[in-house]
Amino acid sequence: MESNLVNYKNKQNKKIIGYFDYLSKNNNYFIIIPPAYGETKRDSLKLSYYLTKNGFNIIRYDATDHIGESQGNMVNATLSKMNGDLISTIDFVQNIFGIKQIGVVGTSLAVRVAIKAAAEDKRIKFLLGLISIVDLRSTLKAIYHQDIIGEIIQSHYKGKTIDDIMGFEVSINFAFSAIKERYHDLETTKEDMRKINIPVVLIHAKNDPWIDLNDVKSTLDFSLNSDKEFIVIPNAMHQLNENPEAVNFALRQTVVSCKKYLCNKNLKLEDVIEPSQDELSRQWLIEEERLKNLLKKNLEGEKEFWKKYLNKFVLIHKSPDYRTFLNTISNLLNIQPGEIVFDAGCGNGHFGAWLFEKMIEKIFKEKMDIKDFKPIEYIGLDFIEKNLKEAMLKHLNMTKRAYRELSLREKYLIIKYRYILSDMEYPLPLPENYFDKICCNLVISYVKNPQFSVNELMRVLKKGGKMIISSMKPYADLSQIYRNFVDKTENQEELEEARKLLSAAGRIKQKESAGFYKFYSEEELIRMIKKTNNKDVKTVRAFANQANIITVQKK
Repeated sequence: MESNLVNYKNKQNKKIIGYFDYLSKNNNYFIIIPPAYGETKRDSLKLSYYLTKNGFNIIRYDATDHIGESQGNMVNATLSKMNGDLISTIDFVQNIFGIKQIGVVGTSLAVRVAIKAAAEDKRIKFLLGLISIVDLRSTLKAIYHQDIIGEIIQSHYKGKTIDDIMGFEVSINFAFSAIKERYHDLETTKEDMRKINIPVVLIHAKNDPWIDLNDVKSTLDFSLNSDKEFIVIPNAMHQLNENPEAVNFALRQTVVSCKKYLCNKNLKLEDVIEPSQDELSRQWLIEEERLKNLLKKNLEGEKEFWKKYLNKFVLIHKSPDYRTFLNTISNLLNIQPGEIVFDAGCGNGHFGAWLFEKMIEKIFKEKMDIKDFKPIEYIGLDFIEKNLKEAMLKHLNMTKRAYRELSLREKYLIIKYRYILSDMEYPLPLPENYFDKICCNLVISYVKNPQFSVNELMRVLKKGGKMIISSMKPYADLSQIYRNFVDKTENQEELEEARKLLSAAGRIKQKESAGFYKFYSEEELIRMIKKTNNKDVKTVRAFANQANIITVQKK
């Protein structure tokens, strides 16, 4: 298996950078994989290697005016530009390799682009769509609870010139252009399908919250060719990577369909050849390093990034999923009066505020005498001074308000708050065996040496003390939390803040893709803990099923 870097130009003279994946350069069966919206060529590596291993040559590339290595900035992205890049890639394949039979395999919004391209360019002989977005208007409405496309059509749009579209900041020209170039709704997709007379296969997730299954199926009916299939992946959502079985099925079915309609060969799912993990890992690391170097040039430093991100994270405490998440953490820790608690990577102080609420609840529920309550000693640590000041102010205002509303005398402390400005990349400025309980919530993914940080946390935990560490799971669907929140609010200010949070999550995803950050599975978290010679470990899934929590008691 070989992957050669290629570059060529589109009709606007912008450079496109991609990879040519192959077993033999003389193969006549060529497939192009255009990038999904907000993704790079590396996101389709596994799909490409499955196809390559089974006899296809592949070109996968980064779109221009998009994320990745190709020329341009994501803020200028449009579907018509993505379409132009796909046509230019077909030109490149034909000019360099002389291939006339080309298939296109797209994912998500790239499928809509590929449908338009297939309607315009007869060199495309087969089209396969994975998790196809066929109605942009409906999908955006499902995500944002706002009919952006409809408002523009009716000249009622009052949004910003730069807005969030599916987790990325782009010019609102993205939506205007989609309408002008007729990509924007189900009817325009059907218009393009009426011009297609090639085999088409659409593979769709049964439980996709963004896309109506019947819309995708009905779109296929308009294709002129009798060779068409609609295949449903059970127990799957828009982010297939959440379900390994769904991924395996989708990859194998893609190979089987490409063999059937591009090569006229029948292949069973069980006979599909898988690429080795070594092959995938080797190329993954090469491309990860390229992305990391690219992002180093284009993204702000860590402190500036987290200042901006946590500003957008303020709203999260109103999310029912997040409140349930914090409740799960506090129940697992079972913090008692008089204990010393460490909030490692406290950010804006959400856990410290939640802890105060829980203690007030405990006092009244158990009818405790406030005079006899032993205050908890809370220490919050973060590496950004602004965040610590916000946490301090949040805790101060919250306690003052609670004391006033409950008519409590302030001399009766419930929590003694202290704060430390320090970085978890370095030894903690704290003594050994000091804390009864430690909370390290959604932080471990963002440190450079997680094992070092875990070792330090274990060092400052008392024997018999309890610690929780949480991480978003690999390939977490952060938009799921957003959707659950907007489903329960009609407040326009909160909806706007929630969109900012989703946009910030898009930046997190970019950095995860480039290897700056890593979200951990339960098994990976357990391995970190066991390296500290502690084996009393339990795991829980929480935060709308998007986060892993591990609990350990120090022996």
